[in-house]
Amino acid sequence: MDLAVGTPDADVARLKAQVRDTARNEPGVYLMRGAHGEVLYVGKSTQVRTRLLSYFRLPWPEHRHARLLRETSRIEWEPHPSEFAALLREVRLIRAHLPRYNVRSARPLDKWWVITIGRGPAPRLRIQRASAAARSREVAQVIGPFASRRPLQDALRVLNDALGLRDCGDRVRMHTTDSAELFEQTHPALQRTPGCHRYETRRCLGPCIGATSEYAYRAQLTRARAVLEGRDDTPHQHLVREMTVASAALSYERAGWLRDRLTALQEFDAQLARVREALTRPSFVYAVPGRDGDDRLYLVRHGRVMAEARCSDPDAINALQAMERAPAQAPTGAMVDQLDELLLVESWFRGRNGADALAADTVVGALEKLATHVRSAGLAAERQGG
Repeated sequence: MDLAVGTPDADVARLKAQVRDTARNEPGVYLMRGAHGEVLYVGKSTQVRTRLLSYFRLPWPEHRHARLLRETSRIEWEPHPSEFAALLREVRLIRAHLPRYNVRSARPLDKWWVITIGRGPAPRLRIQRASAAARSREVAQVIGPFASRRPLQDALRVLNDALGLRDCGDRVRMHTTDSAELFEQTHPALQRTPGCHRYETRRCLGPCIGATSEYAYRAQLTRARAVLEGRDDTPHQHLVREMTVASAALSYERAGWLRDRLTALQEFDAQLARVREALTRPSFVYAVPGRDGDDRLYLVRHGRVMAEARCSDPDAINALQAMERAPAQAPTGAMVDQLDELLLVESWFRGRNGADALAADTVVGALEKLATHVRSAGLAAERQGG
């Protein structure tokens, strides 16, 4: 129904009647769609009917969700067997639609920062919101997530200076020597001048003025990736040597400046270590008891949910076992389109005591733990009933 037809109050009353008559109190997700079918909001609840009806009691126009109802022409909901299943579905729907009424607290990618490496002859290390990186087609690699932007700025400034990487904006055109025009090579007087002082102070290779080749620049970019992946600490060693020389020359102001730069890199390394730990975490299978016996197994690999199977479906269990046995190479950087799932898994196991008790190294182990849990829950219910 187009909201341009009829009155907003009549549309809200129609939606309320629909929810009251057909929704059930069970775990699930719900979508609120606009007049043209666009997704305005995605939410989840362990009791969908109660949650949806609560929207109709909010004061209008003061409350944001009351205003949302006036823009909604259709509400859809889908049941799920558990809260974990509903959370996973919610994350994937928000990632797919990025609804404008889902504020940052409900859009995981909006809360986090990542470092991206772009494309082109002279890519730069860039700090972006994870949500912006997910929408970009120019991103070749992603490192993260990080909770704060400021430490990233300080550390990348040091890393760029150490390796000669550019930090200018995307609008600055690059002119490497192996792609420069013949006219410019033949007439040095007409060559470009750098757009900033970093080239003159030997902190940038100068790809904007054709002072370096694409090959040489990419070699330094490869070194930067190695630093970000924990395989190279050359910039740290260089700063330590410079700091030692400055101290020996009684240049304490410079030594202090170098110490601050080294500290920025070291703090950055600590954040990177936490990211790498999450990404390289071994695979495990998580068993989740479901409503009405709809129990599920989830294969979690490198902090993300790779596949799931209903325990009542032998073919799905066999497929999950085949995927479990298949070798998988650990990623060196987060996949931004799955970063929100990594965050979901991290927060779920960190915030719920006992969740690890239903996790096992194999599908068989998870099934055994689930059977033990179901038996214990049944005995507890019998004792309460008796």
